[in-house]
Amino acid sequence: MAKLSFITPKKKSLLDIESKILIVFLIIAATLIIGFSTFLFVKSYAKGSSSEDMSKQIAVMSKEIERYKYQARQIQELRLKADEVYTTNELLRESIKNLFDLVPDQITLTRSIMQKKRLVLYGVTPSKEVYNFMLLSPLKSIFHENKTTFYSLENGWYRFVSVNILHGETGVAQ
Repeated sequence: MAKLSFITPKKKSLLDIESKILIVFLIIAATLIIGFSTFLFVKSYAKGSSSEDMSKQIAVMSKEIERYKYQARQIQELRLKADEVYTTNELLRESIKNLFDLVPDQITLTRSIMQKKRLVLYGVTPSKEVYNFMLLSPLKSIFHENKTTFYSLENGWYRFVSVNILHGETGVAQ
């Protein structure tokens, strides 16, 4: 065979070194672009679902706030009722104290029944006049209706039952 060249041929690559470097950089750039766009897509999807979750949480919190406001109103109403009961109890306590302060030393109470608009007193008095002047007069200034029944005792004293009634809404004679 005839040799036409003085040197042995070298294998040549299809791409030179500059082309290989350019292709590597293009692949790296494409990978970075695809990775960055994938990262942005995932983040935007997470933000979308996160904002939906936040919207749901806001709705739940709004309902809880309304429930707490309702409970606060109920507690306020209960507090007002408790204050009213406390005031009523204080007035009742003062009324009972004043009632027993009204009873003179000559008259002995054996039993008293206090209801909302009615007071029943059982006791013993030396005479009807002592009862009428010392106890009935103050009772008449408080109650609208006063009924007293006397029972004579062997020692000359009288056992009495006094029923005193209030009329009206307020519970106080006017």
